[in-house]
Amino acid sequence: FEASYKMPHGPTTPCPRKRATNLGLSREASEKKFLKSVLRVLEERSQDRNSIVRQMAVRGLGNIVDGAPEKVKKHKKFLLDILIGALHDIFSSEVIGESMKALAKVLKELKEKDIGSSFRDLTQQIRTYFDDEDDALRSVAFVLFGILAQLTKKKWKAYFTEEVRKSWVTLLLHLQDPNPQVSMVRLTVTCLLSQRNLPPNARGALLFLPVVEAQILPLVHCPPAESVPASLVHGCFTRIQDRS
Repeated sequence: FEASYKMPHGPTTPCPRKRATNLGLSREASEKKFLKSVLRVLEERSQDRNSIVRQMAVRGLGNIVDGAPEKVKKHKKFLLDILIGALHDIFSSEVIGESMKALAKVLKELKEKDIGSSFRDLTQQIRTYFDDEDDALRSVAFVLFGILAQLTKKKWKAYFTEEVRKSWVTLLLHLQDPNPQVSMVRLTVTCLLSQRNLPPNARGALLFLPVVEAQILPLVHCPPAESVPASLVHGCFTRIQDRS
């Protein structure tokens, strides 16, 4: 007599490891689908006729960067296109400010090569807000320009240097900004006014005028309460322009 035992027919239960893998893949697919849906909705809302809706949509994109920074590179073109487009909003400074804040978050997750051809438009748009009447826009514009300076390595170095050349007078006067909160953004100015970042003609002018190096640049590191005399700034300014 030979006894035998067979397992009952029916669905087999996968081992715990395989089950966990399947659940992980399913969750990842669901999250991916959900993210695409959210991005699509925010893209539509960023074009809404209501400026508050546009502002909230742009803020939402910034919040996505906070929640899923690892997704930024994958969706970089999508994010940059919408946020740079929002910088052109002629009806709402709030939308522009929100866009620059979101861009600061996005750029911190990218490298120079990731920005691509958007670098040119982004740089030019930021510069337009250096002299804006809105204190908040001026402040975030300087911060964003400083982030771009840190990102610039090879491809856009010559171009960015030229943009600094066009702006270095404004950057210097920024230390005398009438709003203390704006002039506190000194790290950006330190980077952009350092000799290695200045164009040759401006660098030569600074070397010719030690008073600038001795009395202005060191003040960049001082507390906000320390201010550069306006007469000194404007006086150096005129002489530098004459020598450049």
